[in-house]
Amino acid sequence: MDRTELKDILRSESSSSLRALGSDFYESVAKYIRELEDEIRLINNPRSVESRMLEDELQSAITDIEVIFLRRIKKITTRATSNAFSKKSPSQDLDKLLPAEKRIYDSVLSAINSARGELLDPILNPETVTSAQKSVCVEEGTLKSSVLQEPYRIESRNEADKMDTQEVSERVDSGRVPEISRENIPDVRGKSNINEEFVVVRILKDLPTFKALDNRNYALSAEDVVVLPTLNAQGLVKRNVAHIIKKL
Repeated sequence: MDRTELKDILRSESSSSLRALGSDFYESVAKYIRELEDEIRLINNPRSVESRMLEDELQSAITDIEVIFLRRIKKITTRATSNAFSKKSPSQDLDKLLPAEKRIYDSVLSAINSARGELLDPILNPETVTSAQKSVCVEEGTLKSSVLQEPYRIESRNEADKMDTQEVSERVDSGRVPEISRENIPDVRGKSNINEEFVVVRILKDLPTFKALDNRNYALSAEDVVVLPTLNAQGLVKRNVAHIIKKL
């Protein structure tokens, strides 16, 4: 790489078309710039004519590579935007992108398609979006129904009574969770927990023993159904290890 070649590439990138660059293009430019810096360092006289000429060439090279990069990024984003809204096959000049540039194109295209589905499709294709939402609701309802129709148990364990388990063997035919009596809710004491709410959750995975906000230790297994403080239950749901069934 030298000044003339870099200037030629800069001029070619001023058009809207993409130019194929060598796979080592950026590495070659980096080497060229390092060599200029080494020459300036060896002269060690910033006031000399040669040093000033090299310094000008260095700054020009740095500016040129930045402009080349920005121009190519603009072309990449423009193509991603066009292809996101076009039914035609993508432009053939995409094969001229460097691997890193292709990743940029794919990321931009994916982001545009995601945003279009979230913001534009509900306006332009409301029927399609509504049908998709209904399908999701039906799937969720089917999953919830299958979960509720299995036998389940409510466990409340602490250090003094880890084996205190209330077995519930009835099946839920009506699709509703059986009433949870207040005696199954742990006695909450302490100023910080006076107003603590509780929910019934179904445990999806075996969990290590943990201390909840009601000051009790819980050692839960998959398929357990247990009354937990709301904040603890929400934390387990976020980790995809529990499913809230009912709020008390």
